[in-house]
Amino acid sequence: MPIKNDTSGESLVQLEQQVDYLREIQEISQMVNSTLDLEAVLQTIVKLLPRSMRAQGCTIRLLTPQNNRLVLAAASGLSSEYLERGEVVDEQNTIRALQGDPVAIIDVEADERVLYHEHMGREGIKSLLAVPIKVKDEVIGIIRILARDRRNFSQAEINFSLAVAEVGGAAIINAGTYRKITLLFNQIEEHERFLGNIIDCIGAQLLVFDRNLRVVVANRAFLQAHGLDEAEALGMTYSQLCQVKGEEKSCPVDQVLYSGQMVRGVQERQEGDGLHWYERTASPILNKAGEVDYVIEIIHDITAERRLKSEQTERAKLEGVVELAGTVAHELNTPLFAALGTAQLLQEDLADSYPEEIQTIVRNLKTIAELTVKMTKMTGYRSRDYAGETRIIEFD
Repeated sequence: MPIKNDTSGESLVQLEQQVDYLREIQEISQMVNSTLDLEAVLQTIVKLLPRSMRAQGCTIRLLTPQNNRLVLAAASGLSSEYLERGEVVDEQNTIRALQGDPVAIIDVEADERVLYHEHMGREGIKSLLAVPIKVKDEVIGIIRILARDRRNFSQAEINFSLAVAEVGGAAIINAGTYRKITLLFNQIEEHERFLGNIIDCIGAQLLVFDRNLRVVVANRAFLQAHGLDEAEALGMTYSQLCQVKGEEKSCPVDQVLYSGQMVRGVQERQEGDGLHWYERTASPILNKAGEVDYVIEIIHDITAERRLKSEQTERAKLEGVVELAGTVAHELNTPLFAALGTAQLLQEDLADSYPEEIQTIVRNLKTIAELTVKMTKMTGYRSRDYAGETRIIEFD
């Protein structure tokens, strides 16, 4: 009877212990699954697991996906000197745990499955339990629970540690995946900012339209030219931003959507300071099927270039007129001065017979001489209406 009573008492203790472990597992599971922060998940496990196991230290080592190297990911209750003692991948307890089996060591100082006996002794560690962290039968790391009193870990304790490792493994994978996704989104945002900065550095106006002719990208030059902010421009239709009355058929973006080819043209626009010219180039962005998904339009203000070209043309005309006037004046001077000299001689000989007529001739010849002098000194000219559709030049 006493033996039976002792057995019943021991069974009751084990049952109570299992109930406590179930509560601990539930608590740890709730805590590690309440966050997607990988560091928080790891710290929760290394702090709560040794508390539940009445141990003093705990470490988590994870296999890196790049080279399958075992690295320390989290630890609690242990000195930095102990944690920096060296690699544990060659220890037999680690090797067995990575193969998927739990390893319980009662006396670490005498067990050959442990290499760093001296460090264990200085840290005061007597017993060790190593369990694999599994996710769908794949080992992703190990948890080691370290006790400073000699322990013979029970099967219930081992099962509890395995259950926590399994719960922790799923949380670690979820947190790691979230971290990767967050990192990916951060990289995408960084790339978008980088691309946006490049686009905004382009001096020309730049727009990107989707197939529905709605703006998906507008650079700073365009927004400033039209007095818009980005929120206003995005989503607007092409006709709201760029369409010029009477030019619907020559819209370059429409032409690109229809033909799939780059289209370039020059647009004239009357503005406050006069006529302006804009070179508009629309280019397609094709998908894998060869269809136009987006259209990029770049708008260059070529007004200054056109005006400079016009000024150069006018200057060339002026130089031609000046050269022509100088040539005509030179050619006229010779017969003019001969005629003027003859008229002046006749004026002396015929002063009594035709005084007024001779004076008129001399006066007109002198006027022509003055005109030829003006022609040789001409620096500019302007045209004006003369008679009917005829225009003449006035010298400056």
